[in-house]
Amino acid sequence: MQQFTFTEAFDTFILHQKAIAWGFQQQTRVKLPNGYFAFPCGYYTLFENGYKLIVSGESLEATPIQEAQILDPQGVPIARDTEDLKPFEF
Repeated sequence: MQQFTFTEAFDTFILHQKAIAWGFQQQTRVKLPNGYFAFPCGYYTLFENGYKLIVSGESLEATPIQEAQILDPQGVPIARDTEDLKPFEF
């Protein structure tokens, strides 16, 4: 399986695609190509090519975190981007 950065996967599978559905996906167990399991969940947008952009957020004590994943048509994550959100100081 080809490896993608999040930006490469977004540009290849999401950019210029028509959104056809959106909603919330509960945790779904999927087997990754390396044999481990992932449990993608969160708010998603489904595109006409079958790929999903799924986003979620959480707070680990004082550190808010946001995550975005791109899932292939079988629901397997092919790219992930995680970011710690730090408050702006003005």
